[in-house]
Amino acid sequence: MVTFFIAWEGISRAHLIPAEKMPAFSTVVATLTVCASNWEFLYRVFQSFFNLSLGIFLALFIAMPLALCAGLRNKFDVTFTPMIMIVGALPDLAILPVLVIWFGPGNMAAIVMASVCAFFPVYFTVREGTKDIPQDYFNVATVFRSGKIDTFRKVVFPAIFPYMVTGLRLSFDFVWEVILAIEIIARVTGIGTFIDASVNQGTIEYAFAGIMAVGAIALSVDRVAFGLLEGRIRRWKE
Repeated sequence: MVTFFIAWEGISRAHLIPAEKMPAFSTVVATLTVCASNWEFLYRVFQSFFNLSLGIFLALFIAMPLALCAGLRNKFDVTFTPMIMIVGALPDLAILPVLVIWFGPGNMAAIVMASVCAFFPVYFTVREGTKDIPQDYFNVATVFRSGKIDTFRKVVFPAIFPYMVTGLRLSFDFVWEVILAIEIIARVTGIGTFIDASVNQGTIEYAFAGIMAVGAIALSVDRVAFGLLEGRIRRWKE
């Protein structure tokens, strides 16, 4: 990554690409530093992150019970999962105009769209994790007469937890792109509209600063939040 930034700076300093099309890395960093003290910029970043996070957690709330049913009940899986696959094959942004008509061109449309896009990675990873639970685990739980709640808490949840984390991680990485596209297309307040406005106004360094802010948040969440969850998974396995 360091090599990439050095190459970026060198290309810009050598004027191989005009500054109005790609500013120097140092210029973008300086611009981002200025933006970091701008409350409007911070609000836009927070709004995008809030819409994304709420959409993902809503997807988790809906997808988890459905994925568990699909993983534990073959008849349900055979009936329901093909329909999910058909819907998942549809272009995500193709349904955006419909959501805008239903919910209006605002944050609600962005949250629902984020939830729709995050649903599929969570559903399929949790479903796969549920199917991978050895039948012997359930047999042992039956022998000890564990109730459904104890079986879920001691058998099912620990087994599917790594898969759930993977699904959330995939969703988080993918939905960022969708959120930015929604903000630009549907004019939803967020960092996406800031980037688009900066490009249209010719202040390309601010557009790059917005992109870097998104990248920094995505990297931080991936390394910190999901890193902690993966550490807990490793402790469980040990």
